[in-house]
Amino acid sequence: MYSNSPVTNKNNLKQKYMGVSFKNSIRKGIFFLLFISAQQSFSQFYHGIEFGVNRTNPEFILNDSYTPTAGIGYYFGYLAERELDDNLFFRLAVNYNRRQFDAVAHRGAYSNNEKWNLDVIEIPLNLGYYLNWNQRKFQFFVDAGVNIGYNNKVSVTNDIETIRMDIGSDAEIKRLGMGANMGIGLLIKKRLKLRFHYYHGLSNLTTGEGNIWKNKVLGFSLSYFVKDKQITY
Repeated sequence: MYSNSPVTNKNNLKQKYMGVSFKNSIRKGIFFLLFISAQQSFSQFYHGIEFGVNRTNPEFILNDSYTPTAGIGYYFGYLAERELDDNLFFRLAVNYNRRQFDAVAHRGAYSNNEKWNLDVIEIPLNLGYYLNWNQRKFQFFVDAGVNIGYNNKVSVTNDIETIRMDIGSDAEIKRLGMGANMGIGLLIKKRLKLRFHYYHGLSNLTTGEGNIWKNKVLGFSLSYFVKDKQITY
């Protein structure tokens, strides 16, 4: 039998709300622990900014016959690093790259000088190694990894006009690209990094049979961390 007395109903409601309150407290506690854990993981990275210049020398054939020559561009962005042990570290960056080069387009008996510009948002993911990590003010390092690129803009400038090319699955230029990179450099006083790197495009940036666009890039960058990099035990 069920009791409908005011006292019984009051006790049932009290137990119900206490149960809900207890569950809410547990849920808030879990969210709080996850938040603290995420903050702790984020704080273990060393964050900074990166600026650099690059020299692009592409392998390039698009519809017509081209003779490309290397051009100078630039890049800048965000940088984060995390020591995995005394010498090994993980490197993550998000960069905005301007890669450009000159090309002579051969169309039958005629030729035309063009300047090609590629704006790409790239995410390099690297593993690195300090060659002499022992709390010195100058540390040599090497690193290598892959780049994931999002092609944002492609423009071609000739003697008459500037043309912006379409990007996408149904266009001549693909939206995504991938490459490999390797670098060598120097960490100065635990905050400033000088880095030389080489990037080799692995994916063809163009569509259509017989078309080829793969970038080969030499670069130099200067990075600055907002706090001193310390050894992780």
